[in-house]
Amino acid sequence: MKNVYLASVGARSGKSAISLGLALNYPGKVGFYKPFRESPIKVDGNTMDEDAWLMAEVLKLKDGKKLSPFTYDLSEPVSMSDIAAVYNDLRKDKDFMIIEGSKDFTYGYAQNLSFMDIAEALDAPVILVATPSSRSVDTVFMFRELCEKRGLDMLGVILNKSSGCPERKFFEGRGINVLGEVPVMPELKTFRVSEISQKIGAKVLAGAKGMERSVENMLVGAMSDQAATGYMRRSRRKAVITGGDRTEIQLAALATDTSCIIVTGGLMPSHMVLSKADDLGVPILMTNEDTLHVAETTERLIARIDPKDKEKIESVKKNVGSGVDLNSVWRS
Repeated sequence: MKNVYLASVGARSGKSAISLGLALNYPGKVGFYKPFRESPIKVDGNTMDEDAWLMAEVLKLKDGKKLSPFTYDLSEPVSMSDIAAVYNDLRKDKDFMIIEGSKDFTYGYAQNLSFMDIAEALDAPVILVATPSSRSVDTVFMFRELCEKRGLDMLGVILNKSSGCPERKFFEGRGINVLGEVPVMPELKTFRVSEISQKIGAKVLAGAKGMERSVENMLVGAMSDQAATGYMRRSRRKAVITGGDRTEIQLAALATDTSCIIVTGGLMPSHMVLSKADDLGVPILMTNEDTLHVAETTERLIARIDPKDKEKIESVKKNVGSGVDLNSVWRS
């Protein structure tokens, strides 16, 4: 059985999408393992890692909760033997295992559970997922040096959100193997109102028939009432985050291309707003959280892939399949 460990230079490098794309293009039976749970969600009452849930659903893997079983906590250390035991169980009857690292490759250093420790313990060659930026370039070279010092097999780098970038020649000219480039996928930047509602734990007050509307932009309705309409018109398919008492902002949003309105602070909007939203099929989502918290939470939704979103999944499969030298990955 073969395997590979996917690490990333930092958050939002697109490692999860690359993992999914590799899995979907593998010709045999593929398994997935992400030792540490980072983005917890509730599924049927169980807490699961978001990436593990996605892979379990799309790849039809059993017991999705087990795919990412541990929480990194300095007060409750996890042993490498525990990590290896779960891995050995998951790899049964699989031809290839994809092991996904944490959002930052420094994760776990304090307890000897870094990407190097895990990759070494599971005998897995390493691929680094990076985006083309000056900071990423420096990190890639540091990453290679760390792998060399530990005697790890670094297969190479996959450049994500990249197409024909000059960084590729720079890497290859200095001995770093570039396994491929995956272009920007604009469709991954959109998500559905239902995903927002699930993520923030909102109550749907009106417009429930529009829960599958697509969201492309997030706006915080903190402007004056006078400026609201002009501001709203400049953004399409948006989710507007505002206080429940900002009636004029909400009406301005409903008069433009708005996918949903998120009212914060647990304040109930006016009956007029709720009635109009119902007529238009624009969901009104209410949460007790403050506007800043909601804005930060929804921002992290970008690039999330829902297992039911066939368009995103097919795009990931196609772009990873055409952009990455898969044979070099499978030979690991």
